[in-house]
Amino acid sequence: MTAEQIAESLGLTRTTCYRYARELSHAGLLVSDGGLFMLGPRIIELDHRIVHSDPLLNAGEPVVTALADSLGATGLLTTSYDDRIINIFEHEGSLEHLPLSFRRGTTMPLFRSSTSKMILASMSRSRLNRLWKTYQHDPDCQAIGKDWLSFWKALQTIKRQGYWTSAGELDAGMVGISAPILFATGAVAGSISLVFTRDAFRMYETELLGARLRPAAAQVCRALATNLRDTAETPGPATR
Repeated sequence: MTAEQIAESLGLTRTTCYRYARELSHAGLLVSDGGLFMLGPRIIELDHRIVHSDPLLNAGEPVVTALADSLGATGLLTTSYDDRIINIFEHEGSLEHLPLSFRRGTTMPLFRSSTSKMILASMSRSRLNRLWKTYQHDPDCQAIGKDWLSFWKALQTIKRQGYWTSAGELDAGMVGISAPILFATGAVAGSISLVFTRDAFRMYETELLGARLRPAAAQVCRALATNLRDTAETPGPATR
C-alpha cells in the first residue's frame, strides 16, 4: 500500500501517516520500496516470541491438540482484544483437511460462530453493553438479540450452559462447539473450540462433546493461572 492509501483507510493526514510509517519502518514493523509499504520482518520475530512465550498459547496448545486428536476434529484456541476475536492456535486432528475460512492469525466475525458467541457470553455486562451500543445495527448482532435486553439474555443462556454449538455460520457443512477459558479473576481469556464436518458431528451426542470440552477448558484455565503466576514470580534481568 502507498502512504496515501494508508492515510485514507485510517483517516489520517498524509503528513501524520508518513511520520508513523517512518517510525514503524525504523522499528522493522514496516518495509518500503518504491513508495509502497508492506509488513516488515519484525512481525515474524514477534510471532516467534509469542509462540514460545504466550501464557494462553502454552497452556492451551497441548490440551487442544490432545482433544482434537481424540475426537477427530480440528481444534482452535482463540482469544480477544478490544472488539476483535482472533485464532491463535489450530490443530488438525481430523482425517481430512477441513476447508475453514478462519484459521490461526485470522480475525473471527464478532457475532457469528460458537467461538465468538462463547467469548461474548463470558464478557462483563459493561463490555457487552459497549459492544451493543457500537454494533446494535449490525445484522449479525441483531441475530443474537433485537434489543439490548434480548441480546444480553441470549448470551446469558450461552454462558449458563457452559458450551455452545453453531452450524454453517462461517463455513457451509461445518459445525463448531466451544467452551470458555477464564483468567483466575473470572474475566474471559478466550475459548477452546472443536470443528467437525456436519456428518462427523452427527456421530456424537452434543451433550457428550460438551462434557469433554468443558473439563478441557478448565484444564487450560488452571495451566494458564500457573503460567501467569510463574511469570510474575520470575525475576527480571539484573540491572547495574
